[in-house]
Parts: sequence; C-alpha cells; structure tokens
Amino acid sequence: MKKILMLLFVFCLVGCGGQTTDDDQNNNNDNLNNDTNTGVYQDGDYKATASGYGGDFEVITTIQNDAIIDVVVSNHNETPSIGGVALEQVIKNMKDQNTYDVDMISGATKTTNALKEAVRSSMEQAKNTTE
Repeated sequence: MKKILMLLFVFCLVGCGGQTTDDDQNNNNDNLNNDTNTGVYQDGDYKATASGYGGDFEVITTIQNDAIIDVVVSNHNETPSIGGVALEQVIKNMKDQNTYDVDMISGATKTTNALKEAVRSSMEQAKNTTE
C-alpha cells in the first residue's frame, strides 16, 4: 500500500512537457462576465469546456489584475486518484506561476492537456483588445 501511495505521489510531482492541438480539445467558450481594466487581460470569469480522459468538463477561470486568481473545474469524471489529483496540482501550479503553460502530470496527460487548453482558451477570451 505504501508503495502504491508513493508511486502516486511521484506521478503527481513528476511532469513532462507536451504540446496540445485543436484536435485534443473541444472548447465551448463563453465569457461569463467581463469587467474593463487597462491591463493585458480584462478582469472576469471565463468559461471553457475541456475534453479529459473521463469526458467533457467545465472550467471557469477567474482573471483579476492580469493574474489567474482561481480555476474551478466542475462535473468532471476523471479517475479521482489520478486525474482528480492531477487537476488539483495543475490548478495550484497555474495559480502559483500565473500561466496555463505549466508542467504536465505524468500518468494524467490527457486530463492535464485538457485543463491547460481550457485555461489557455479562457485567457484568450480575457485578452484586453482596447488600447
């Protein structure tokens, strides 16, 4: 049992790089609310749909003062001990590093790619187009 838990822990910490393509994702982008500011991104909550290992899930990314304040995943069917753990770790990394382009979680590549693409899409929606 300890070996299994240790392996799971190692998988959560070890990441590998990867590229996503449009074929990897099925994004349904909706801007939930949008406040104006003068930064790179407009403050607000931005919604995208990601296609993970367990199917589609909704991601809401909160941007405030050009920072990723929160990422909320709802209604996912990812394996709790693998994809569920990966989602938590990737969200933490995104908030800490203020970017969607974080390291992959080994063993949960499809889930990680799906989340990264959804947050990338949300940040594209949030780009401030006013000068």
